[in-house]
Amino acid sequence: MKALFVSSKIGALATTALFVLALLIVLDQAQGLLAPILSAVVLGIVLAPFCDILERWRIPSAAAALLIMATFLCAVVLIYLVVEPTISEAIRNAPNIWYEMRTLFDSLRGAVAGVQELQETVADALTDGAEADADAAAVPVPNLLDALSYGPTILGGLLIFVGTLYFFLATRRDVYARVSRLLPPLSETLLRDAEIRVSGYFLSIALVNAGFGLTVMIVMSALGMPQPIMWGMAAFLLNFVLYLGPGLIAVSLLLVGVITFDGAMSVVPMAAFIFLNMIESQFVTPTFVGRQMALNPLMVFLSLVFWLWLWGPIGGLVAIPLLVWLRFILSGGNDDNVPEPIPLDEAA
Repeated sequence: MKALFVSSKIGALATTALFVLALLIVLDQAQGLLAPILSAVVLGIVLAPFCDILERWRIPSAAAALLIMATFLCAVVLIYLVVEPTISEAIRNAPNIWYEMRTLFDSLRGAVAGVQELQETVADALTDGAEADADAAAVPVPNLLDALSYGPTILGGLLIFVGTLYFFLATRRDVYARVSRLLPPLSETLLRDAEIRVSGYFLSIALVNAGFGLTVMIVMSALGMPQPIMWGMAAFLLNFVLYLGPGLIAVSLLLVGVITFDGAMSVVPMAAFIFLNMIESQFVTPTFVGRQMALNPLMVFLSLVFWLWLWGPIGGLVAIPLLVWLRFILSGGNDDNVPEPIPLDEAA
């Protein structure tokens, strides 16, 4: 009898492992289809309470969904118009950035003189300035035909994303009703509560990130950094991607600081940003969101790593919303550690 019990346990574990493996294969192979769909559903969950507000103002569901989606797309276009000139300028200045970094690495090689093998590797990789500039200039840049070859894929993914977002916002109540009939544990009430929790959580985070981005913009302007508005915008957006987003900004500030300033001042912008980020993450965010709702750092990190590995940047965007949603769903809506979110009517 004991052997039969052990055998059934092993069989269940094997079945679960095969299911997880099959799910991973499907998610990987169907990325072009599933990534925009899942991204749209996650964004729809975050934006859904705003649709409820418009509907309470007697705006039809279809019109409310269209208005919310159009507002979001306009915001994305506006952010692109603000950031694109800076990105283009950074690409044009790539040879200068490479040369400055080569100079910095040359100055640091004396501090690691004992690591001979590393020195030889760096010496081979970092040639003289002229050759470095030539190599940077020789980096292949995609031409128009290369860009056009990606057009159908990008356009198709964008259409799937926009269509899914609109129809989810317009018909989510019917979607929740159908899901609850197919999966009785996922009741309509539970799904609606999870929607409100996720949206409230990210509204709180968005308010914190907006203040953080404004502070970064002011500090970078005071330090004399170029494009302070762009740094504030980057701090606001990338701070949603926990750990990795702030790390990317810190590295970027170091690179630009090396080009813009001399001596110790080169690292001041990065140090100032890290200091501000520590204050935001350790004091401001727990105060606004609630310490009980703070996500487990290990789970956040593993979720980011998994989705980035699976879907790249898109995975990084959906990792945290999915983690918040799953946390509430798996708790059955009875998670006492999850506080009430900010009321959207008051925030609006």
